[in-house]
Amino acid sequence: MFAQLLKIIFIAIIIYALVSLVRFLVGIGRAVNVERAKAEEQARRNVREDGPRMRRDGRGTIELDKDQYKVE
Repeated sequence: MFAQLLKIIFIAIIIYALVSLVRFLVGIGRAVNVERAKAEEQARRNVREDGPRMRRDGRGTIELDKDQYKVE
């Protein structure tokens, strides 16, 4: 009878360890996805900032060489 009780406790400990391991791995997966999303958003921001300069009203400016413009 004592051996059966020990067996049940041992199985419960193993199940608890497996559940904890799965929860830990899922947490790591979520953290990786969040970091990946942040990195992609930062990359999109960097690409946007490298393009033509944007004013607050949304219109960009075009940069020209000094021989490409015409003053009227």
